[in-house]
Amino acid sequence: MNKIFKTLTLLTISACLLGSAAVSCSKIYERLDTLENKVSNLETISEYLQGVLRENKIIKEVVEEENGYTFVFTDGSSFTAVNDTPDTIDVTIQDGKVVISLSDGSEYVIPLWFATPSSITLISSRPVSMITGATSLLPFRVNPSNATVNIRDISLDYEGANIALESVEQLIDDDNKPVPGSYCAVLKDLAAADSYEDEACLVIKSKDCRGEEFSVYSNPFTVKAVSYHGINTGLPFVILDTPNATPITSKTEWMDGATLTILNSDLTVHYQGTLSVKGRGNSTWTQFPKKPYALKLDSKAEILGMPKHKRWCLLANWMDRTLIRNDVAFELSRRIGMEWTPSGQFVELFLNGEHRGNYYLCEQIKVDENRVNIASLGKKVTEGEELTGGYLMECDLWYNEDFKFMSPVHNVPWQFKDPDEINDAQFNYMYDYVSRFEASLFESARFAAREYLDYIEPETFVDWWLVNELAQNSEINQPKSAYIYKDRGGKLKAGPVWDFDWGTFIPRDKYNYVAMGQKYYFHQLFQDKEIRSLIKTRWNNCKHNLTDIPEYIDAISSTLYASDAINSEMWPISRTTNQDESLDYRQAVERLKEAFRGKYEWLDSNIQTF
Repeated sequence: MNKIFKTLTLLTISACLLGSAAVSCSKIYERLDTLENKVSNLETISEYLQGVLRENKIIKEVVEEENGYTFVFTDGSSFTAVNDTPDTIDVTIQDGKVVISLSDGSEYVIPLWFATPSSITLISSRPVSMITGATSLLPFRVNPSNATVNIRDISLDYEGANIALESVEQLIDDDNKPVPGSYCAVLKDLAAADSYEDEACLVIKSKDCRGEEFSVYSNPFTVKAVSYHGINTGLPFVILDTPNATPITSKTEWMDGATLTILNSDLTVHYQGTLSVKGRGNSTWTQFPKKPYALKLDSKAEILGMPKHKRWCLLANWMDRTLIRNDVAFELSRRIGMEWTPSGQFVELFLNGEHRGNYYLCEQIKVDENRVNIASLGKKVTEGEELTGGYLMECDLWYNEDFKFMSPVHNVPWQFKDPDEINDAQFNYMYDYVSRFEASLFESARFAAREYLDYIEPETFVDWWLVNELAQNSEINQPKSAYIYKDRGGKLKAGPVWDFDWGTFIPRDKYNYVAMGQKYYFHQLFQDKEIRSLIKTRWNNCKHNLTDIPEYIDAISSTLYASDAINSEMWPISRTTNQDESLDYRQAVERLKEAFRGKYEWLDSNIQTF
C-alpha cells in the first residue's frame, strides 16, 4: 500500500482510540476510502503510461471526456484516465507530442501520430523544358494526400550546375483553397549553359512520429534546355520560308508557295502548312526597318489556341519599347465588352532561316463566324435584304484601298475592307447609308431629333471610344484604323479596335480627352446629353473590370524579358514618339502602367461630371 495511505491509516486509528470529540471515526474512514481510490487511480494511470513508454506506443487520438481523457493508440488499444479532481491529469499537445502531467508531479511525453509522406508522384513524365534564365513548373503529388509536409523540407537531388529549385508552392483550387497533397516545384535555369539534358529528383527529408529522420524520393525526371538556332526565350517559334528565300517586298501582291512551321516553346511541332505572304501596314511598312507581314494560309487552321481561319498578321511593334501596347489595348476592349476583339500571341520569327526578333502573331480583322460575326456578302448580291449587310469598313486617312469614298457631308475617308471586292450596287448602298447617317448627325434639326440613332448602335461607339480614350489613342481624330461594320438589316457598329503601337499609353502631367477631334464623329455625338449619359452608364458598369489591368501588364510583360533582350539589340528604336525609347524594358513597362493608372483615375473623375 502507498506510504501516504499507511501513514493516514495509523493517524486515523490513533484518533479513534483517543476518542476525540472533534473527530468522527466513521467520517474519517469514508475519507480514507475516497483517498485510497484516488491514490489507486493515480497509480494505475502512472503504471499504464510507464508501460506505454516501454512499448513505444504512439497516440493516434486524444478524446476529452466529461471527467478525464481517452487515449487511442495506433496499435488499436485504448485507455481512459479518470480525472477524480481537476488536477489529477492534465493533457497538452505540442510539437507533434502529447504531454500528460499528473498531480503527483510526474510527466509523460508520448508521440502523437501524424501521416508521413510515403511517396512523391510526378504529374507528367515528359522532360521539363528549360529556357535560359527563366523558370519552369514541375507539378507533383505527395502521398498520402493528408501527409504532414513542410515545404522547406523539399529539395532537389541534383548534381549538375544548370538548374536550381527556386521554390515549392502548394496548388490551390478555384475557391482559392489548398489542394491536399498537390504541389508545384519552380525550377530556375541558371544560364550556365545553352544546351544540356540532365536528370534530377525531388526529395522530402522529414521525421516520423518518433522523431526519426527519413527521406522520400521522386522518380528521376529530365530537365532539358530548348532552343532553336540558339534562341530560347520561352516563346513559340514561327518559321516562315518563302520560295527560294525570296525577300518579301510588296504589301499589295501575295507571294504564293511559302511554308510555315510553328514550334511550341519546347520545340514540339504545333503547325505546319503552306501559305501566301505579303507585307502589311502603312507607315509601319513604308517607314520602319522592322517589317510587319500578312499571312494567308492555304487551309483554315487553329493557331496557338486561336480559332480556325486563313488570315493572320505578324505585327512588328518596332515603335513600342514595351512590345505590349496592342495586346493591352485588346485586353481593355475585351473587358469593356466589345463584340469581338483580335487575339494574339507573342512569338519569335525566323524568316528564311534568319531570326527577326519578337513579333505579335494575331488574328486579322475579317468577317467570319469566329471574328466579326456578320452575314457574308456575296459578290453577286445587288438588291433586297441581302444588300443591307455584311460590310466591314475602315475609316482611315491613308485611303489606299481599291474600293473607297469620301463621305459627302463630313469628308471622312471610308474604305471597304471585307469583302475586298464589291459591285456597284453594294458600293452605292453603303455610300447612301453613310450619307444619310452624316446628314442626320450634322444637320441641327435632325440632330436635335436624334435621327442619327436610326443609323448607328450608340453603345458600340461609346465602348470603342472608351478603349481609345483609355489608351490615349489620338489617331482616331484623323481618323486612322477606325473600323465600323454593318450586319444585314442592322445599323452601323463601331469596332473592332486596332493599331495602338505608337503614341499611346503615355503619362501626362495633365490629362485631357484625346479622342474627340472634329474630323471624325465623336465630337458631334458627345453634344447629345443622352450620349454623355450613356458614356457614364457604360463606364460605371465596366470600370471595375479594369482595376487589375496593371497586374495583367505585369503578367504579360514577365514572359517577354528574354525575348526583349534580343529584340531590342536587333531593332533599336530611332524615334521618340512614345517617349520611352531610352528606357530599359522594366522601366518602360512601369511607365506604361503609370500612364494607364493616371488616365483611368482622370477619366473616372471626369466622366462622373457628365
